[in-house]
Amino acid sequence: MRQELKNVVSDLDDVVNLLQNSFVAKDEIIEMLAISAIAQEHLLLAGPPGTGKSELIKRFAQLCTAPETSAEDINKPYFEYLLTRFTEPNELFGPVDIKSFRDGAGYHRICAGMLPRAEVVFLDEIFKANSAILNALLTILNERTFYNGGRLEPVPLMLLVGATNEMSEDPDLAALYDRFPVRLWSDNIPDSHFDRLLLRGWQQECLKIREGHQINLSNITDSKSLNRLHQALNEVDFNAVFNPYREVIRQIRSEGIIVSDRRAVKLLKLVGAAAIRQGRLKAECEDFWVLRHIWNNRAQASVLNDLLQPYLSDKRAAVVSLERESEVLAGELTQLENRALNLQGDIDLADFLHQCERLRRELKGHSQVELTVAVLAKLEKLITETLEKL
Repeated sequence: MRQELKNVVSDLDDVVNLLQNSFVAKDEIIEMLAISAIAQEHLLLAGPPGTGKSELIKRFAQLCTAPETSAEDINKPYFEYLLTRFTEPNELFGPVDIKSFRDGAGYHRICAGMLPRAEVVFLDEIFKANSAILNALLTILNERTFYNGGRLEPVPLMLLVGATNEMSEDPDLAALYDRFPVRLWSDNIPDSHFDRLLLRGWQQECLKIREGHQINLSNITDSKSLNRLHQALNEVDFNAVFNPYREVIRQIRSEGIIVSDRRAVKLLKLVGAAAIRQGRLKAECEDFWVLRHIWNNRAQASVLNDLLQPYLSDKRAAVVSLERESEVLAGELTQLENRALNLQGDIDLADFLHQCERLRRELKGHSQVELTVAVLAKLEKLITETLEKL
């Protein structure tokens, strides 16, 4: 690898190390962010609220993009937004230029400072996008273009991270879901790391107090440097992994894990990006570890880990499980039992039943059936008793 590329990889190492020292038990998520930025492929973060998703992406963007030098900057380093069912296109893509329209120059949006001008984007609750936003996002994510009125404009997007509190099963969102080759679960910190969480979390809160609720970080690298790594993917030698990769994808598909043809190609790009992260321009089977994060639902994580284990070294072969422990699931059931005693109104009841159904699906898909069967039986009883009271 040329020294120029080694220097950029070293800078990215500094970004990863800094974030891993700031966020507890998020090492693999941070590593996948770096690899996705090299491959310029998008990433989906799923998990409950309050697990540091937005803060992590914001800091990654600050460390990896140059700050805005003026309000007239063409590109915006970072853009984030929380989507709801009522979010309108102008909130993401900019308002319609009324003056231009009145002057007969046609219909288009003023995109300055908005998503079509951003290099790194974070969209929270992305599956709540309505059809108008969804159609524009599909083109931006895949083709890196935005239809602005009648004009097709290129966008500088390097990486879009979507977040969701729960995975969507809506077939209408399948195309959006497929635009995210990598999916990671961001959960609450386990008890074994809780002391570190409190210590680092309080340090960060004190810093926010001193800085006025904002933490502004100086960039270590920038989009131009990361684009050089992206261009280096053209130089990666895949000869040693091409046949094993084809076999791995075949095995994954045979397990019922959907990998579209488009994703299969893009995932190969992520394998190459993983090699570059290690300072290599030759892909190895060791780089297949990124494929552990291509699940369509959380229950598939253990299947992927088993399939990939023979290709990975001891360092990378650590078991990845997205399943919550039975004690945690039992604790959630207890919370639901307590909540059932004080349900107020139809809205509260609907949300309660929704939470029950989410827990039921998780219990039914859990690999440790013997440990969760008792919790599932209690949940079914709770649902039945609650409905009988209506």
